[in-house]
Amino acid sequence: MDSPPLAFRDPRARWAAGLLIAPFFLQMLGFGQTALGGGLCGALLGQRETPLSLQGAGFWYALIFMLLLGVQLVYGGLLLLARLLELPQSSERGFYLFGVGLAGVIGVLFLLTRTVGLPYPSELGLVFGDPARADPLSLILVGLTLAGGVLLWRLAGGKPGA
Repeated sequence: MDSPPLAFRDPRARWAAGLLIAPFFLQMLGFGQTALGGGLCGALLGQRETPLSLQGAGFWYALIFMLLLGVQLVYGGLLLLARLLELPQSSERGFYLFGVGLAGVIGVLFLLTRTVGLPYPSELGLVFGDPARADPLSLILVGLTLAGGVLLWRLAGGKPGA
């Protein structure tokens, strides 16, 4: 009797997981405001005594990206453990596409927050924030995320010959 083929055996899945996990830990460099900048979440350490209603757009952008980087870390960890969890092969494509979507959301939000700004809560309700500065660390973090997303897209069969 033949056993079903094991899912998540492609070594590119582990590379994609590494690319998606790395930004969370590299962001820790940005909390020290290094020469590379604060990264996606550096503004979280700005003014700690300021009430939430008075926080600027940068704080809210950083909070959104910190949450997304946390989700990305969990997803990358699950991707690494997928073989041990013995997930069915039928879930493999959907699992990869979720990662592609996550990387896409982070990429689009990065573009929007660095070009036009997004609405954020204030004492006056929702107001449009100014665009945030793109520093080298944030570009590296988003680049790693998008590289992992492209690799997952190829694993999901999004490109012929993948």
